[in-house]
Amino acid sequence: MANWKKYQKKSIFLIASILVSGFLCVLFQPLLNEKALDLLVNIYSILAGFLIGVIALIGDPSSLPSGSWRIAESSTKNVFRNLQGTRNLLSIYLLTLFLIFMYKLLSVSGVETILNSYGFSSIDKSLLQTFKVWFEMGILFFSFIAFSYSFMLPAKLFSIQQQRVNKEIEHRRKNANITKQ
Repeated sequence: MANWKKYQKKSIFLIASILVSGFLCVLFQPLLNEKALDLLVNIYSILAGFLIGVIALIGDPSSLPSGSWRIAESSTKNVFRNLQGTRNLLSIYLLTLFLIFMYKLLSVSGVETILNSYGFSSIDKSLLQTFKVWFEMGILFFSFIAFSYSFMLPAKLFSIQQQRVNKEIEHRRKNANITKQ
C-alpha cells in the first residue's frame, strides 16, 4: 500500500507538471527571445554537468548496504530506480538543449533557400515561422518540466548523503562491537 501511495503522488506530480508546463509554454512563448535562449543554454549545460555528478554519486557501489551479497543485491533495485529517474531528467535537459540548437539553426538567415535546395520546396517564410513557434513552445515546455523535476534533486542528494552517514556509523559500531539498541 505504501508503494501505491508513492506512485500515486509521483503520477499526480507528473500530470500536474505536464499541465502547468503546457499552460506556461503557451503563455510565455511570445516573450522568448535570443537572450532568454542563451540563458537556457547556460542553465541546462551547467545542470547537465551537475546531473552527471549526481548519477556518479547515486551509482557508487560504496553506497550499497553492508552485509551479504543478497542484501546488496536486494538494494540495487532502489539504486537503479534512482538512476533511472536521474537519467530521465538528464535526457530532458539534453532534449531541451537539442531543441534550442535546432531553433537556432532555423533562425539562420537564408535557411529557407538551403532547405529548398535539399528538396523541401514547400518551405517558405510563413511555414518556417510556424516551425519556430512550435520549437519555442517545445523548448519552454521541456524547460518547465525540467525545472519542476530539478527541485527534487536537493532532497534526493540529502537522502543519499544521509544513508551514507548512517552506513558509516553502523560500520564503526560494528568495528567497536557496539550493538544498536
